Amino acid sequence: MLDRAAILEKIPHKGQSCLLDECSSWTDDTLTALTRVHLIPDNPLRHDGRLGVLVGAEMAMQAAALHGAVTGALNATTIGYLASLRDLEPRCDRLDRAAYGTLTISVRREQKDSAGMVYSFTVCSQLEEPLLTGRGIVMFRAMSPLGALAV
Repeated sequence: MLDRAAILEKIPHKGQSCLLDECSSWTDDTLTALTRVHLIPDNPLRHDGRLGVLVGAEMAMQAAALHGAVTGALNATTIGYLASLRDLEPRCDRLDRAAYGTLTISVRREQKDSAGMVYSFTVCSQLEEPLLTGRGIVMFRAMSPLGALAV
């Protein structure tokens, strides 16, 4: 299990940009994270006082980044970036409802090669109600030994 402080050490998302509070478990192919940041009134991703359901995709891709870090699939010389989201199925219009309680973010790595990784994900309410499902493609951009982007 990882708390927020441990997560902040492993992913590039810092401060309020980090949308994960805890990682409850992981395997070589999966990771489960928990969060309550969707209920914070000053969440920087709110728009017009609401936190849209698609913010769940950002939560999921942060969980994917954490999975890469804890399984050793990513290292300090690898930069990953979200290339696309696919098969998004929102099942609500917003995430900031108190009734959802602690959200569970589950990611599963479906594919990995030298160019990137594909993750499927589900964001569920505390009552295990699916709120958003989809897939994300992460592409890698290698760093040169001196820290500049490799071309």
